Amino acid sequence: MSQTVLPDSYEGIHERARALLQSGDIEGSIALYRRLTDRLNNLSDRILDRRPQLRDLHREARLMLANLLASEGRYAEAMEVERVLLKTHPAEADTWRRELAVLRIAKGEVEAGLTELRTLAEAAPDDPERWLVLGLENRLAGRLVDSQAALDQALEVCREDDADSLASVHFQRFLLYRELKQVDNALAEWEEAVAHAPEAGTTVREVYTMLTDAGRYEEALRYVARDQNPLQAGFQRGLVASLTGKMREARQDWRAVANLDPSEFEYGHDAWVEAVLRLGDPDPALEWLQESLPRYGTARLLVLSGIGWAMRKDPEVAAALFQQAISLLRRRRPPKQKLDRADWQLLDSLVTDEDTKNPLKTYFAVVESLWG
Repeated sequence: MSQTVLPDSYEGIHERARALLQSGDIEGSIALYRRLTDRLNNLSDRILDRRPQLRDLHREARLMLANLLASEGRYAEAMEVERVLLKTHPAEADTWRRELAVLRIAKGEVEAGLTELRTLAEAAPDDPERWLVLGLENRLAGRLVDSQAALDQALEVCREDDADSLASVHFQRFLLYRELKQVDNALAEWEEAVAHAPEAGTTVREVYTMLTDAGRYEEALRYVARDQNPLQAGFQRGLVASLTGKMREARQDWRAVANLDPSEFEYGHDAWVEAVLRLGDPDPALEWLQESLPRYGTARLLVLSGIGWAMRKDPEVAAALFQQAISLLRRRRPPKQKLDRADWQLLDSLVTDEDTKNPLKTYFAVVESLWG
């Protein structure tokens, strides 16, 4: 904290809240942001007119608090926090109403939230972002026809010189077509997104994963070659090799990934961990995860860590990690109550001890048959 900022001043509380968040203390950060927003909300207009930076700080702190609460699945609380902005910052009322509608959907009030989003879009029909949000939320709600209609409208009203909006719309259309299993249309939309915003190319993993799942391995490898992250690209080359019966090549690719230092990369850590696990010895991955999970604690890394512990025949630790992953996935949009079947298949292929893996099956979306 800056030496010129008093710890209990508005700015001091803000700095402390951010420091706690960076250290992983979400509850502590929420408590401080609550304290800060409560104090700022009690200031008179006269004080705020004299110190307008406090009005901006109130806006920033309240948005941060709402985002933290939403990330913890506490949507009703997030709505209460953000609703105050309708009064304190009325010039941005449409933005707050849109965000409140999204929180309503996340809270489970899907119909009411989507109706509000449609009302906002129809009130400003030339604003592509409003149609984009409506299309996104309909897709997450499983209403794919409505999603496509909204995204079609978003594309129609985009200006030709608005590269950012065009990239966002095309990327959302890629996600929609991928969900509809229209692979060629999805590819075309992704290429359009990258043409308007080259930085969208960092999402290429989603493209070659889609192609791999569709069994279009040669095409998948062409997109793998466009991935500048060697952890992700190397792992996927190994996966495609394994799926096409080239296990020696697969192990070579995974070994090359395992020899890299994952901490030197901003993303792709899950690809490194899975490559290590698929080589059969979980210890290097578990050693890295022990240090890195607090920093990179994604649901995917938790699942892979659980699989690693199952490989070491410790189902209790594995179960705890799977439960942590499910807790995170329940707060996603759309929420999940079980881990993916593909993750079970990975565990099943790497863990041979039946007494270890059978009790863990309950955490996965696996359909049981009469034969187990």
